[in-house]
Amino acid sequence: MMVSPMDCKYRCFLILLGVNVIGALVCYGVWHTAGVMSFEAAFLSFCLVLWSAYSSLKRKINKEITQADLLQTKESPSEIEENLEENKDAKAPKTKFSFSSFILGLQLSMGFFRILAYVILIGVVVVLMNKNMFSVLPYFIGIGVSLVATLSLAYLSQNSSSAKKV
Repeated sequence: MMVSPMDCKYRCFLILLGVNVIGALVCYGVWHTAGVMSFEAAFLSFCLVLWSAYSSLKRKINKEITQADLLQTKESPSEIEENLEENKDAKAPKTKFSFSSFILGLQLSMGFFRILAYVILIGVVVVLMNKNMFSVLPYFIGIGVSLVATLSLAYLSQNSSSAKKV
């Protein structure tokens, strides 16, 4: 049976949602409502931060691939080889600070969605602290469960896609 990438995304989302519900039920059994609120805040905000980082990196990579494809269609193979040799020479280590490289690094690391995700994360923690509902242990458990679940799903989807190619 052929599984499309979209089916994998939905299946991974449902698995992540199931892990979230199980973790929330465990936290409710041990820490009651405050534990669930802290767990959910950590789990969902951490997933949001990961998703925003993934989407900005994916957008950047797709942009680079598109630009490289445009350059290849415009240049002949001999011109490409000459450009590669020139780029090898140009990639000597720089010793002084370049403001343009600093701006490029900021563009890669801080996109609008990533900043919004961090604002949401901080805002939820501040609200929970003001309401005296913040619990540290369930918060860290939420981050850990989110990280383990996301990495496990990434590993499983990588293995399933490589197994289908063979």
